[in-house]
Amino acid sequence: MKVETTVVDQPHEAEDTRERILAAAQKLFAEKGFEGTSVRDITTAAGCNVASVNYHFGGKDSLYLEAFRSLLTLLRDHRLGVLDELLVRSPAPTLEAFLESFARGFLDPIVEERDFMALMTWEMFNPRMPREVFAGEFIQPLLERVSAALARFGPPLDGGTVRLTVMSLIGQLLHAIKAYQMFTAHEGSEPATVRVDDYIRHFVRFSAAGIRACAEDSRVTVGANGARTVVEAGS
Repeated sequence: MKVETTVVDQPHEAEDTRERILAAAQKLFAEKGFEGTSVRDITTAAGCNVASVNYHFGGKDSLYLEAFRSLLTLLRDHRLGVLDELLVRSPAPTLEAFLESFARGFLDPIVEERDFMALMTWEMFNPRMPREVFAGEFIQPLLERVSAALARFGPPLDGGTVRLTVMSLIGQLLHAIKAYQMFTAHEGSEPATVRVDDYIRHFVRFSAAGIRACAEDSRVTVGANGARTVVEAGS
């Protein structure tokens, strides 16, 4: 019986092997899910031996986490970068300009990165990511930054409405991503850039109107000490 052993590569060779394994794992996990992908599938695609997965990642579970997390980090950093640039812009952009930049920053990387959305779909039905990783490293930073941007560029809203509004904005964009993937799978569809641009225009118009309607339902006043008070409409 052939026994596979770990060969310790030189630093640059080790890094190259690790990156090949990670790229192969991302592609195969996206195509077949965690259960449908074997370590041998991954190492065959990466051109290395089975022991390399344990050597570089400590096993299949840890490799899955790293494959997911590395894509997640790229997307998170891109989106946070867009929001950070908006928050320091002077003069401050309008609500519509903020919504357009946020939507484009959210959608553009996903249009190119299909593996991430495929991984997300598998994760929804068979969760393997530790909850604290997904929520703490990805969701919470994005929610905080979008809330800060909305508070700066939008009309005054109470805290509860801000949270619901941010969830609504992100929910619309996530749905658009899934719809984009479904429709572009069929031949003869329109050019993707036209569809994305059309959707962003609708997203901006629809969301801006909704946000302003929410602001009309409650008025937030700021006292001398900076305290915010919500006054319900009609009171």
